[in-house]
Amino acid sequence: MPKKTKTINNLDIQKIAELEDKLARSLADYVNLEKRIEGQRQFFATLASASIMSKLIEALDDLYLAAAHLKDPGLTMALDKLKNILKTEGLTEIDVQGKDFDPNTMNCVHTQEGEENKVLSVIKKAYLLNGECLRPAAVIVGKSIKINN
Repeated sequence: MPKKTKTINNLDIQKIAELEDKLARSLADYVNLEKRIEGQRQFFATLASASIMSKLIEALDDLYLAAAHLKDPGLTMALDKLKNILKTEGLTEIDVQGKDFDPNTMNCVHTQEGEENKVLSVIKKAYLLNGECLRPAAVIVGKSIKINN
């Protein structure tokens, strides 16, 4: 029996090129979809982490107050341990005392006479979570007093 051979004509070559193009586009769309899904997964993980961390820093504030009042070495040790755990999870404290007022990381709750635009005291500490401001500091900012003649 003779073998049947099929010759490839221009129409078949064009059809193959179209199918190859569709395959390449489909693969690129799939890769983009995977990247988008991974980005959304990371976003939701960060959002969940931020929610939990916000609640924990409120408790941390209370522990700071208790440690300052009680001067108990056991409480201080437990507070240090909690701070280290939170640090390993991406939480960092922002030191704002004596710095220029920055509305990105601070909320001015009061002003009083003092060096213009400098943080005079910190009411609540500021925290970053993985480089993003989770909670701005509540601060008292200095302002100069103008005397009218």
